Amino acid sequence: MAQHDYIISNQTFPSYRNDHNNSLTAIVGKNSGSSEPATKYAYQWWYDSSNNILKIRNADNDAWINFATFDQTNDRFSLSVHDLTVTGNGAIPAGTVMLFQQTSAPTGFTKITTQNNKALRVVSGSASTGGSNSFTNSLNTSKTVSGTTGGTAVTITGSVGSHSLTQAELPNVNLNTTKSFKTEEGADNKGSSSGSGGAYETAVIPLGGSNQGHTHNVGSLAGSSHTHSFSSSFNLDHVTFLFGRNKLQSILDAIKSTNKGSSAPN
Repeated sequence: MAQHDYIISNQTFPSYRNDHNNSLTAIVGKNSGSSEPATKYAYQWWYDSSNNILKIRNADNDAWINFATFDQTNDRFSLSVHDLTVTGNGAIPAGTVMLFQQTSAPTGFTKITTQNNKALRVVSGSASTGGSNSFTNSLNTSKTVSGTTGGTAVTITGSVGSHSLTQAELPNVNLNTTKSFKTEEGADNKGSSSGSGGAYETAVIPLGGSNQGHTHNVGSLAGSSHTHSFSSSFNLDHVTFLFGRNKLQSILDAIKSTNKGSSAPN
């Protein structure tokens, strides 16, 4: 642990060498110490050994910015950038599932084969899975949709056109009378309704029809419009995802600021 004011005063050779070596030790040790350096500079590093936090001085040289917290026991660290804390070997936590438009998973990722032939569903709530019909089966061009339509009663009102029957359209039947009446047959045409004298009898009278068919014109008919409901479910097998935006660029900007300067480092 070493800190230095980085001011090399005029001095004799042995003292100068010691002073110069101390400044180099402070540089490679990030000015580590349990308290901040007495002399501070803009963009200066300080490893706070009391809290194991690596800090950098701000541009105005009036405050420290926490850059990373170190776990010296387990040899790990976490970067702290604004409201995002990233822990581990990179900016993406272990176990994170991401989408890639390529056949093989990129370096550092393992291809998941349990989710296959499914649609992606974007939600604003909880991520989940659902459905049972595969993507290709549900959206096949020859897909047959089956189901039942809802029933609707239809009422039609109106009347048919009128038609007067002709002789030919009468049925070819005989009319049997049930009452006796006086006939004009025979020599005697006398008598009474009681049966004496001339003949009183029932008769069979042919109607003379030809059994021809007949038609009625349509007349006027009216009905109300109606609809039929239809229900069917694709039950598409799917996996839901959430849309999110990472803050990796903020981390990269913070890292790049460690080499602050008008030109690239040598």
